[in-house]
Amino acid sequence: MDLEGLDRELREKTIYGIELARERFRKRKEPNNNKESFILFAGTGGNPEAVLTQNPYTAGFIIKLEQFIMWVDPGPSAIVRARELNIDLGSISAVYISHGHQDHYGGAEPIIEGMCWGMFARRGFLLAPGKVLDDRMISPFHQGINTGFYSGGPEVVVLKALTPVEMGKVTVIPVAAYHGEENYGFILKYKNLAIGYTSDTNYILSYQSLTGIKKVERMGPVNDFLEIVDYREDLKKFFSEVDILIANVTAHNSWMHRHLTTLGLAHLLKDSKVKLAVLTHFNYCCLYPEDLRDKMARYVREKSGIKTIAGKDGLKLELNPEGV
Repeated sequence: MDLEGLDRELREKTIYGIELARERFRKRKEPNNNKESFILFAGTGGNPEAVLTQNPYTAGFIIKLEQFIMWVDPGPSAIVRARELNIDLGSISAVYISHGHQDHYGGAEPIIEGMCWGMFARRGFLLAPGKVLDDRMISPFHQGINTGFYSGGPEVVVLKALTPVEMGKVTVIPVAAYHGEENYGFILKYKNLAIGYTSDTNYILSYQSLTGIKKVERMGPVNDFLEIVDYREDLKKFFSEVDILIANVTAHNSWMHRHLTTLGLAHLLKDSKVKLAVLTHFNYCCLYPEDLRDKMARYVREKSGIKTIAGKDGLKLELNPEGV
């Protein structure tokens, strides 16, 4: 066996492979994204059961508006979905994290590394609540707090309710959500298009039952619901004005103290200007033992009169920034 020859071959091919990897992940040029605009649902699952099963995936969604690309709430399966969906991480413009729950931030760090070209480039935005950053749910390294060999990182923006964030021609307005600690949905504006995202939030505060008005307090299914009495009026006001609303519903009539639910979404959409609502963030119970997602969408559509569809993993919705 020619051991010296093998050694020489391995050295030369290793050097060549390293150079190719550097060109792909580190020594890049700014991408010239095409004019295509869309929303791509990398994963439509939510809550611990979806995190543990990855059915649906917990990977969030991507908004592409011509040259601008933002990945919203990249959960634990985001990096795998990026490969499956053939997403060039180095072309991403921003990563948005609504709040510090695993299904919303658990996959953000590798997405940030891709956006920042292996952490060798200062580029892109990281938008997140202060608590997520302060509690190091996103590491200091991935916040760009580093020195030495890895000198890259994103521009970090601490989200504040109703304080607009300008990223080129795109404006993102955080909207406070009601779900655990600091949490923000948003309204995104670009040209003539407005896209809303509810994040995880409760909406119904009290409801009429057969035995009187009840406050929403318990976790389990609410089976004596007749109609909404009190609700989050600010959320209805903000999200009634968007063109497209991405709504984290989780379930139809359960966890109402922490989640929007389809019961709440139908009320929110009633008499709104929304042209299309998309359900996402489905709990395991929405798929097993029976897939209820399309029926949930039909309920909202018929109750509110607004076009509503159920998001599915891999769903791609083409957008027209000049108008829906």
